Amino acid sequence: MMCIHESDFAPLFTLDDWIASCDEAFRLYGQGVMINPPRVETVEKTDGRDLFRLRMSAEWVGRYRGEKVIQERSEVGTGRLGARSALITLEDLRTGARAEVEADLITNLRTGAAGALGARYLARPGAEVAAVLGTGRIAKALTLCTDRLFDLKEVRATSRKAGSRRAFAEEIGPRLRSPLRMMDSVSACVEDADIVLTAVPTATPILNAGDLKPEAHLSVMAGDSRTIQLDLGLLGARPVLVDEPDQAAESGEFRAARETGHYETIRLVKEGPGRSMTIGDAANGHLERLRGAGAIAYFTGLAAQDLHAAAMVYERNRGR
Repeated sequence: MMCIHESDFAPLFTLDDWIASCDEAFRLYGQGVMINPPRVETVEKTDGRDLFRLRMSAEWVGRYRGEKVIQERSEVGTGRLGARSALITLEDLRTGARAEVEADLITNLRTGAAGALGARYLARPGAEVAAVLGTGRIAKALTLCTDRLFDLKEVRATSRKAGSRRAFAEEIGPRLRSPLRMMDSVSACVEDADIVLTAVPTATPILNAGDLKPEAHLSVMAGDSRTIQLDLGLLGARPVLVDEPDQAAESGEFRAARETGHYETIRLVKEGPGRSMTIGDAANGHLERLRGAGAIAYFTGLAAQDLHAAAMVYERNRGR
């Protein structure tokens, strides 16, 4: 088993590489070339904190098969994320070779790329202002990727604590092409924004239907079954495009909607009366009708993204 450490591959790839990997993963997923069964999630209480685990598997038909295992200690009620470990086991279906790839960096960057790509697929042309809610590891990746994909006049960001906002500005601001403005409230951050991206580990909604202008695109990095970032009125007010329907159905907002009788208000983007369409359809250009319509791209994370990124790392490591 080949072991590929993050320190070995991180310097070899640019932000553009990670974005391109995620984009191709979405397109192949939409074409049925990458198979992505729903993930398996477990949460246990240990020492007063949640021990959160995910097992995520995918197959790139004829090329690779892989599984990511991710484990994290967290306190969603307080918005605190603790230590996280992530590892992808990859099998090369053409040679039988196997590799283990450290996946903490991959997880952050493929998630940030996903939110930014959702905006590229669905936001109105000429977007000028992007707002990022959160200042943690995913929010950093969202900000960097969105800045890379759009010619923006301004990027805004906010979080609960002034210290976190200062640290974010110091770390991320110098790496952006666009000016960065830190805001002290969610409402100020999203006001008149063309693109809003949210990555806040919270059990209490932070965004309401009246906070965003009607045509603003919203990318939600939905976390898991414990997190609820959107008020259910907002979730029901806009078309919702998911990445994996079964995973989305078990995420926090969707579970809350079922429990409160609001599930029927969710307007999932569908192909006729049947199949729920996904981010793969948007990546393949099949949802241009939603561009500028204020859609919500609701991301739960695809193993296909992890598999494609791990394959990119593996092939570079093998010199292919």
